[in-house]
Amino acid sequence: MGRYYPIYLDIQGRRCVVIGAGGVAERKVRQLLDSGATVTLVSPSATKALRQWAGEAQLVWLQRSYQPGDLSGAFLAIAATDDNAVNRQVRKEATAERVLLNIVDVPSLCTFIAPAVVERGPVSVAISTSGASPALARRLRELMEGARPIDSADPSDTTCRCLAWADAAGVLAEVRGELKAKGRSASPMAWQEAMDAGVLELVESGRPKEAKERLLSVLLQASEIRAD
Repeated sequence: MGRYYPIYLDIQGRRCVVIGAGGVAERKVRQLLDSGATVTLVSPSATKALRQWAGEAQLVWLQRSYQPGDLSGAFLAIAATDDNAVNRQVRKEATAERVLLNIVDVPSLCTFIAPAVVERGPVSVAISTSGASPALARRLRELMEGARPIDSADPSDTTCRCLAWADAAGVLAEVRGELKAKGRSASPMAWQEAMDAGVLELVESGRPKEAKERLLSVLLQASEIRAD
């Protein structure tokens, strides 16, 4: 199996079809709705949450089994069923209709796979093992979220701190905007050097203004006038 091309999709207002309505389908639907998709659910039955969302008109529920033609006009489809015959039919239609397709736990029939995702504020990190080990993707996600201990003899090593900078996203965006407004441009290396532990400590202690001033001061010294 070749490696996958990582990508984030804008599905705002796009028709997305989910076939199946169990717990897995519920999670997929929630993610699609949170991303602004127009969701059609195809299944004879559904979980309590899915029925509620349908009743609230958050999605369209076709209360029946999948039928050829259900993917017409869709941008993306997800099949969360254990029926191999249905999965193959869905794959056939998705190919004909040029619809992006994920069939849960059947990578060979997918045109995309869903990564494990860690979210913190405006920052999201997608983790994929190219279908080799979903368990490893989940393990890495939980380490980043701080939900599981890191294997270490030191009991203080309980979480991966790599997402701590997510809390500074707003400050970084403001500084970037101010640099642009001043007609200045800082190199990627300058940004990395400026984003030191002191800046993060200020953000985490509730002093974003000081963090911003510290960042801006360092970056202005390292920046160059932008060419128009």
